[in-house]
Amino acid sequence: MTSARQKIDYNDVVQHRNVAFNLDEAKIPRYWLDKDPWLTHYMNAIFCNVPRGERFVMKATTKQLDKISDPSIRKAAIAFIRQEGSHAKAHDGLNKVLASQGLPIKNAGMMVDAIFSAYDRYLPDVMKFAFAATGEHFTATLSAAMLENPELWDDTPEDVAALAFWHFVEEVEHKSVSFDVYKDTCGEGAYSYAVLMATLGLGVSTLFTAAHLSWIYLLVKDKQITNVRSAAKTAKKLLFSPGIFTKTFVSEVVPFLSPKFHPWDNDNRFMINVWKEKYDETGDPVQAYHAFRQWHAAQNGSTYSPNRGSEKVAAKTNVQAIA
Repeated sequence: MTSARQKIDYNDVVQHRNVAFNLDEAKIPRYWLDKDPWLTHYMNAIFCNVPRGERFVMKATTKQLDKISDPSIRKAAIAFIRQEGSHAKAHDGLNKVLASQGLPIKNAGMMVDAIFSAYDRYLPDVMKFAFAATGEHFTATLSAAMLENPELWDDTPEDVAALAFWHFVEEVEHKSVSFDVYKDTCGEGAYSYAVLMATLGLGVSTLFTAAHLSWIYLLVKDKQITNVRSAAKTAKKLLFSPGIFTKTFVSEVVPFLSPKFHPWDNDNRFMINVWKEKYDETGDPVQAYHAFRQWHAAQNGSTYSPNRGSEKVAAKTNVQAIA
């Protein structure tokens, strides 16, 4: 059975993958993203908080499994929980490598950790379930924005990039699961919608703020807070071109506010198909990452080499128009 809200058939769509990454501290520079301190610490602030967020969502979804009426959604939810567990474990490993470089990764995540602990203790279950649905929407939109602009990762060590893009792909792959679980177990009415909107407001006022304070904390501790050149460069990339922040946290808020919203209203599965096919063929997330980069470059009139990154060879085409 497919629920009225569900926009895709879940058969074999969400797949748990056993992945491993060779994260060598010696091969990971301090400013591993675009060779830029501010942009690197933006992602460090996100990554340091990933494990706690993933485990919160896993716990909330697990509590709903016995309440799910649609067997296909329940099957997808189980695969989703396993995916999130793998994400948490992989980012634990990456965070250890970053901490070994002298970055205060654990301290940077303390505020977000405290907020999730408070959510666990004080929020009613329905709000925890709603938070999972809300949070997954924004992790999926951030992931999609990164998949649309992989050139930012040209200078990133391939194992770090491969880990990130495996995570981005799976966030897009399972982007509707928490939402469909929430609607299946909590209903479609005005109360369900009101709780979802209240949770959005709570998340923006607490977790969103805390995550960005993590970013500022890392910049201060790394003595990069006064690096005006890096700040200006990062502001341009986050807000304007390509506008990672704007796409994720501004333009994607508006459709989410609609009572008729569903994550697959924007069906962007075409972006992840090449990665998935290559991974299914090889079982190697690094090869899958490079296959995705080659496909993306071809769609945008460029060439891509694992050793040289992407090079523009013709007029750029908007990848979102290639469906």
